[in-house]
Amino acid sequence: MKKHIFVKDITKEHMDIIDLFIVTKKGVFSTKNNTKYMSIGLRDATGVIEGKVWERVDELQDTFDKNDLVYVKSKSRFYQEKPQLNISDIKRINEILTLNEMKAFLPEGQRGNDMVREEFMGLVDSIQSSSIRSLFSVLTERSGLAEKFYSYPASIGVHHVYLGGLLEHSVAVAQMAKEAVKFCGGNLDVVIAGSLFHDIGKIDEMEIKGAFRYSDKGRLLGHIALGVVIFEALVKEVKDFPPQISDILKHIIISHHGVEEWGSPRKPMTIEALIVHYIDNLDAKVMGVKEHMKENMEDELWTTYHRLYESRFYKIPEGINGD
Repeated sequence: MKKHIFVKDITKEHMDIIDLFIVTKKGVFSTKNNTKYMSIGLRDATGVIEGKVWERVDELQDTFDKNDLVYVKSKSRFYQEKPQLNISDIKRINEILTLNEMKAFLPEGQRGNDMVREEFMGLVDSIQSSSIRSLFSVLTERSGLAEKFYSYPASIGVHHVYLGGLLEHSVAVAQMAKEAVKFCGGNLDVVIAGSLFHDIGKIDEMEIKGAFRYSDKGRLLGHIALGVVIFEALVKEVKDFPPQISDILKHIIISHHGVEEWGSPRKPMTIEALIVHYIDNLDAKVMGVKEHMKENMEDELWTTYHRLYESRFYKIPEGINGD
């Protein structure tokens, strides 16, 4: 399934845009004259564009959902100096894409997946415990698990929403947590391993159906419970893995959201779990705001309202300093 026209290429009015996109948002509204219309966010690897449906709204509005892969027939126009699509038809595509095909629809991390993989392996090699290192050997030997861990986004719509985002987030948490140990203390091997494993359940929480979406087991169990299941399966492959270390690492997985209302059945109860929780929260929120700033600026300084974080955000202009 090949994509031909990308968002970055829509630079003129009256272009015929007949192509595939991923739906990022969808809503039905009315104009001041009570004309019903549908507003749709459409994404590919190069950006997001807004589409409008002015005709057949009732017919089309229930035929697709957010995160669906859709086939769009439209013409380009400019509104307030930004390109938009006037959509005449839109259809959900049920064909399942491969990870390679997803590269046309989701961006990749700016740092490059190969570089982040090298950093991941460097972190694993720095672990002193041979038993803990063996867990990662089992992970990388299981090609299905490893490919998903290296390639999946960290979330569907919150932070690190790009190919390789899960690996990049896990590595960033481990790198920052490693530095935190210098000031806070703690078992360095446990902190590194807990950081790298804390979101491992996301490889089963998400699946590719059209685009990335939550799997049935992801909706039923969530990535924390699934992470424990995956971790226990890895432990079974390591001969004489220390049961106490297994419990300590599982505790990091189940407590990394911090409190019950955020999805953790236990609060962090070790120094290592506290470090992972707070740095995970920091990295996720900062990256979530950065990604929000890329596509949701009201003007040069302020973003639109972020529903999850319940705030607008101010972007400090480049070149500002304290002098």
